[in-house]
Amino acid sequence: MAEYKRIPLTIDALFMADGAIKPRKIILNEGIFNIDRIVRVKNYCPRVVPCVAPVEYTVMVEGNEKKIYFEPHSNMWFSVKAYEK
Repeated sequence: MAEYKRIPLTIDALFMADGAIKPRKIILNEGIFNIDRIVRVKNYCPRVVPCVAPVEYTVMVEGNEKKIYFEPHSNMWFSVKAYEK
């Protein structure tokens, strides 16, 4: 059975005049990864980790689809990673 963990992220994002947030880069210890495009934005709370009303961004990074989350309540970005027990 997998165990899920919330992974904090550093994101370079644009905050638009209309209130929209557009993430542009994911910054990790391994390097900086450009977000090629935003596929979808929706309000969604992953049930496997604790969070408060985040916005889910489905993004393309180097040809791979990734999900990142912005939690306005805490002003934090995160992802969810599964680990095998």
